Amino acid sequence: MAATAVMAQITISEAQMKKMGVVVEPVRMIQSEAMGPFIGTFDYSDKGAKNYSLSSEATVSELMKQTGDSVKKGEVICTIASSELLASSYELNDLRNRLKLAQEYAQKDHALYKDGVISLRESQKSTLEVMSLKYKVAEIENRFIFSGADIRPKNGMMFTIRSRQNGILAHAPLKAGEKIEPFVPYLKTVSGNALSAYIKIPPKMIGSIHKGALVTDKTGSQAGKIMAISSAVDVMNNSAIAIAVLHSNNTYRAGTSGEFYIASTQTDKWMLLPRSSVTKYKKNDICFVKTAGGFKAQVIQVQKIYKEHIAVKPEGFSVTSEVASDGIITLKGALSGLGFE
Repeated sequence: MAATAVMAQITISEAQMKKMGVVVEPVRMIQSEAMGPFIGTFDYSDKGAKNYSLSSEATVSELMKQTGDSVKKGEVICTIASSELLASSYELNDLRNRLKLAQEYAQKDHALYKDGVISLRESQKSTLEVMSLKYKVAEIENRFIFSGADIRPKNGMMFTIRSRQNGILAHAPLKAGEKIEPFVPYLKTVSGNALSAYIKIPPKMIGSIHKGALVTDKTGSQAGKIMAISSAVDVMNNSAIAIAVLHSNNTYRAGTSGEFYIASTQTDKWMLLPRSSVTKYKKNDICFVKTAGGFKAQVIQVQKIYKEHIAVKPEGFSVTSEVASDGIITLKGALSGLGFE
């Protein structure tokens, strides 16, 4: 291993790097200044969510899925016992049979009207009867859609409840035997990327938070974007709420909380380096940037220190740069041996 003083270039092969434990990691570009930390709680957004409810009391018979489980469209979530759905199922079957007959009579009456056998008024009566029955059928079918239940019962008055979309079960009964209250959603499914962070903002900082601002977590990684900001302050906790839609690859869980930073309106960019990649050399903060033949010692200007990363000015870096994050002592030894500043 050797170094040249002019470019502070350290020549080292891949085999030598592996032998000496030198590891590299990529850098990331982030928005320059961030406000925070703010505390945010995680919950599922109502956008694209589907709620399941009944207009009368029912009882959970069996649970196949629990809150937080992934579900596919048509997959069974639970079974329930409902006298309302049982009566609706019989009524729907009767109405469908009546509708089928009414449609046949309406077709015949229309043909008789065209032949001049009956009047237009008589033909229209048949058409109106068909329309009325279609409305009643649609009304009852919607009861089953909103409840998530199959139309036909099984084992008496038991009904199978299925998911109406692919996603996550955000809310579900806790156990079999649990009562389902009328008009209160007993199930809720949401799309897999519908998790939001509800971030508490002090009143004096509301004007500094803007829609579309980037949100980062305590490590400096991008977590999402601000999509809405409340104009009112909650007197109970003396804070406003900024809602951030989180990236779909997040690992957060609904009901928990986290620490966030929100980007200001500045347009400057910083490079985010692993904290272990930054060291001191001759009173300067430096890191070692990977080059084709080894590493280049790069003097950096630290802007902000996070728990696991350090933000620096972007000079000397590109979005494809990699820096040494382990084996720093070995690389510093090469510099110290040359004695250059």
